[in-house]
Amino acid sequence: MAALKIDADALFRAVVSHDYKLMGYYLDLRTGEVRSQTLSPDQVKDVPRGPSVKPLPAFGHDINERKGDAPFGPPPVAAGKKPDLFKDDGPKKNDFEGGFWKRDGGKKLDPFGDGGYRKESATKKLAELFGEKKDGAPLKADPFAPKGGSPAPKASTPAPAPFEPAPAPINEAEPLQRIPPASEEQMTEWMRYFAKDCGDPEIREKLLAALGGAKPLAGYERVLRNYQRMNQQWDRYLYKQALHYAAAWLKDLPIQWEIVEPNEPARPV
Repeated sequence: MAALKIDADALFRAVVSHDYKLMGYYLDLRTGEVRSQTLSPDQVKDVPRGPSVKPLPAFGHDINERKGDAPFGPPPVAAGKKPDLFKDDGPKKNDFEGGFWKRDGGKKLDPFGDGGYRKESATKKLAELFGEKKDGAPLKADPFAPKGGSPAPKASTPAPAPFEPAPAPINEAEPLQRIPPASEEQMTEWMRYFAKDCGDPEIREKLLAALGGAKPLAGYERVLRNYQRMNQQWDRYLYKQALHYAAAWLKDLPIQWEIVEPNEPARPV
């Protein structure tokens, strides 16, 4: 069964659609298409429960890097005398006057004389290596061979194929699955985690104060509108977090799927 290709942007809209009370998003298990449908007030009450996903790990540093911070920590303290950078460590003339560098006196050995190179037949050398004698005698008997002749080789049995569980059948009567949007508590947790990792203390205090208000989601977005760079970083973080949330929900479905982001190759999961 081929993996269904699911559009990442459509999946993102389905996850963060917590403010649209009369809008529901469904995933077609046969085509992988994300559909939006208008719901009635009684259908809105029955909101599917989504997975509880922890926030993604921090970026490894503050979002806004503080000026003056050394990226690689404090410089190491040099112990002892500082090295002379202009000192010449190359070999001097006196180093080449030892006996090692002097040529040996006397006559050189003949490479083709006694103790030198001797021409040999490559065929005979190979025969000696593989057990055949120089006079053309048959190969030596294998000391590890069983007595009475070698038995017939056993037929090799093919290795068993790896077990792959068959996916559960899709219910044709209900091929559409309601995509659970992220709850307000889940969104608040993501916002608080992002705000605590903010490097600017002024923006951090404003974001955390907005989350403690009567309407935390609207107040949080209102604060970010005043800081364009921080707002862009939040949009990228929310996009990755929403796809992480959707992947946790897709793992429980009886299908093979892959999330396809725009202008990027498919990422199997």
